[in-house]
Amino acid sequence: MKKINWFTPNRMLTYNCIFNFVVGDRGGGKTFGSLEYCIKQFLKNGRQFIYLRRYERELDDALPTLFDAIIKEGKFKGHELKAKKNALYIDNKVMGYPVALSTSMKKKSVNFSNVHYIIFDEFMVDGVTSRYLQNEPSIFENFYETVDRLRDQTIVIFLGNAFSMVNPYFIRYNIRLKEPYKIYNRFPNGIMVCLWRDEGYREAKRQTRFYKLVQGTDFEQHAYQNKFILDKTDFIKPRDPTSEFHFAFKYMGETYGVWVDWNKGVYYISSKVGSLNQYNTIALTLEDNSPNNINIRRVRNMPFMVAFRKAVDENLVYYDSLKTYGVLKEVIYLLRTII
Repeated sequence: MKKINWFTPNRMLTYNCIFNFVVGDRGGGKTFGSLEYCIKQFLKNGRQFIYLRRYERELDDALPTLFDAIIKEGKFKGHELKAKKNALYIDNKVMGYPVALSTSMKKKSVNFSNVHYIIFDEFMVDGVTSRYLQNEPSIFENFYETVDRLRDQTIVIFLGNAFSMVNPYFIRYNIRLKEPYKIYNRFPNGIMVCLWRDEGYREAKRQTRFYKLVQGTDFEQHAYQNKFILDKTDFIKPRDPTSEFHFAFKYMGETYGVWVDWNKGVYYISSKVGSLNQYNTIALTLEDNSPNNINIRRVRNMPFMVAFRKAVDENLVYYDSLKTYGVLKEVIYLLRTII
C-alpha cells in the first residue's frame, strides 16, 4: 500500500497568494495540517491566527475537540493546547482567536494586529445542513479588512469539501477550473486553488468496508474522488429561440432574465434579459432594491409568481449555465422562504 501524504499548506503558500482555497478529499487532513502549520508559526515567530467558521453554532461544536487529533498524534509534546470561546491557547499564551463570520461585524474594534493567518474551515456548503450568508463574500472581505488593516500580511486558508465550483467565492473572484484538474492552480489576481488529493489516502479508503458499500454512488464520487457533487447539468439548457422575456430577478447585484416557452410551459433563466422597467424587474434583497424595480414582497402572491414557483416544483425551469444555476439555487431558496 502506498504511503499516505496528509495535507500541509507549506508548498501551497510558496505561491505567495493571500487567498488560498483548499478543496480536498474528505478526511484528508486539511484542518489538521492547517492548524499544525499555524501553531508552528506562533511558536517560531509569534504569529497569531484566526480559526473561522460561518455560524456561532458551528464554532461551538468545533471548539471542544479542535486540537484533539493533534494531541492524539503526539504533536507539540510538552505544550498544552486549549480552545476556549474567547481565544486559542498554547501554554496559556494566546496564539489565536475563534470567530464566527455571521457575527464578525462585532469584531471591528478588536485589535488583530498580530494575526497573520485566517483558517476558514468548511467554507463551501452542501445547501442542506448549512447555507451561505447573504452577500457572504462582502461580509468576509469586511472582516478581512478588519483583521489586516492595510498591513498586507494576512494569509487566508479556505478549507472545504468538493460540493460545487459555483459557490459565492469562486463566482466573486471569477475562479474557473478546467479538466484535467491540477493540484495547484494560481490565478492572476493573487488567488490559489489547491485541489488536494493523495493516492495513498484514496487507496487506504478503498480498502474499507464503507467504501465498498457506497461504491458507484454520488457520495463515493464526492468523498473519495473529490468530484463536485452539486455541479449537475440536468437543468442546464439554452433557452428556446421562441421563448419570450417575462420578468427579471435582481440578486447580489446581477440581473437574470426569466423567459417562457408558453406552448410547453417551460421557463428558462438566463444572464440575458429583455426590456426592463420598474414593473418587471424584481429585487430579491434590500441591497438589490432601487427606484427602478419592485420588491419581491409586492409580487409574492401575484399569479405570475405563483406560476413560476409551480414550474420550479414540477422541474420545468432550466438555466443557461452552471454559474446561473448555482446562483439561482439560492434565489429559489429565498423565494420559498420569503413567499
